[in-house]
Amino acid sequence: MPAALRRLCIAALALAARCDARRVAPVANLPGPTAPPAAAPIELPGDAQRPSARSGYFDLDVPGFGAAVVYVPSGAGPRAVVVAAHGNYDRPAWQCDAWHDLTGERAFVLCPRGVARLDSPSARDVRFTYAAQGAFNREVDASLAALRARYGARVAGGPIVYAGFSLGAIFGVGYLRATRERVAAAALVEGGHTVWSGSAVRAFADKGGRAVLFGCGQAWCARDARAVAPRFRAAHIETAVGYAPGQGHAYGGRVADAMRPAFERLIAPALGVDSAPR
Repeated sequence: MPAALRRLCIAALALAARCDARRVAPVANLPGPTAPPAAAPIELPGDAQRPSARSGYFDLDVPGFGAAVVYVPSGAGPRAVVVAAHGNYDRPAWQCDAWHDLTGERAFVLCPRGVARLDSPSARDVRFTYAAQGAFNREVDASLAALRARYGARVAGGPIVYAGFSLGAIFGVGYLRATRERVAAAALVEGGHTVWSGSAVRAFADKGGRAVLFGCGQAWCARDARAVAPRFRAAHIETAVGYAPGQGHAYGGRVADAMRPAFERLIAPALGVDSAPR
């Protein structure tokens, strides 16, 4: 491809994604989800909708990074925050939709955008990844700061819940080790199972972590998640595995259904609101 045409393609992707279009190498051995959620929300174009007291999905400007997507819950009173990180070749809005399905109106669902993939299907269908652990950690912290600045007292002051799919799950373990945030629980789908070293488990416990839920659609994932459970038990952290055999590398559908009972038992108490999910 001629250099001039390539530059035009990169510019088109950046404009469509509203994010930094720096070159991002594909992440090896991390496929995208097998299929997008059936009810994936529409990406918001810039300031087409401005956040307000209304509930729903909105773009959230994050200084130094692409705009996050946030689900703003309805109802009075402060709400907890679920940080939901997408996988490689994924979209933040898809993760917001998937985790909102589990949390209902009990939480803000904050979905950091990451950086655009140059091999996205088209300028109208831009996919995202996270370039490196350090940049990911900074983006999550900046997104949390932007959420609190925008919504103030509507954001509960207690610990957060972390959720991640695939690459977002893998980088999530690194984030949970490094962050100064208090973290009550984590839910990791199709990733992050093998990187829970003893020191990572202890760091999570020191930040207040008391529960970890794994979601799997493949046999290897369920096997690895169960294998690491003794490390969590030794640190008095409850664990569970929601497994949907044959579902593949996915976070919705039967994987979400398999996770739901354990989510209500282990993760929902950290949200601190008694209202039932939608």
